[in-house]
Amino acid sequence: MWIRKLTIATVVVFLGALPNEVHAGDSIGGSSTSTAGITGNQIMAGIQYGATPGSSGASEDCEWSIAIPHDAHLGNGAMVEKISGGVTYRLFEYTCFNRTPATTFHWIPQVSTSQLAQQATSVVYDNIPAPWGNFAPPAQRGVVKLGTWFWVNPLMWVPVSATAGVPTPAGYISVTTTATPKKLIFDPGDGALGSGPVTCDGPGLPWIEMFGDRMTSKCMYTYSHSSSMHPSGAFPAKLSVQWHITYTTSLGARGTVGDFTFAASHQIVVREVQALVTN
Repeated sequence: MWIRKLTIATVVVFLGALPNEVHAGDSIGGSSTSTAGITGNQIMAGIQYGATPGSSGASEDCEWSIAIPHDAHLGNGAMVEKISGGVTYRLFEYTCFNRTPATTFHWIPQVSTSQLAQQATSVVYDNIPAPWGNFAPPAQRGVVKLGTWFWVNPLMWVPVSATAGVPTPAGYISVTTTATPKKLIFDPGDGALGSGPVTCDGPGLPWIEMFGDRMTSKCMYTYSHSSSMHPSGAFPAKLSVQWHITYTTSLGARGTVGDFTFAASHQIVVREVQALVTN
């Protein structure tokens, strides 16, 4: 059996499951092998041998083509494919007439931009900071009828991005997924004793001493009852940040993955302060 060449102009990227890490297949020539994985915020979703497809390593004397087997007795065969780690790989030829050997063979994963978006999204999740909250008065020293301020570090209120990419004979295709903080949500944990969660459009205003007890914040909740009414002696509160996830591709497409909420639990102790007035 021998391999003949069929020149193509573009490569179709197929939809299929894409694992977190794709391992290299067998080489049929070429000078180097790299295993898929994550480098910084770049995810290589495939495997490449020799020169990177579509890179500056290519020249006018080089061309990509689908590798199609040919048998003298059976005629032309189907395209050469294999499945590794749930991903379909297709065999391509890369021919440069000014080198020896002129032709090398490369397994290239057939994945879609939506799969790449999912890959980048998984990395974005890992990089989203935990919504650890700040409270004034402190979480263990709340007071009935006194507004409790809540906020998160303003430095975390910035978009988080990751890029996933795959080399193809038509060039390098990539998808950048971005998570943007949208809302700050405080569930006070006092259930039917209170008025329910409070939602803010930003990280909240950090309380400083000069504000005193009279200044208010949009990110504030006032407890009406002591936490002694809860079986544990503390209200099981949650402070959450809702993130809006979007993606853009190097092909010009864009879309929305959805909204996701990440929460942190806090035990809020609220006491009743009794005042004694004498003449």
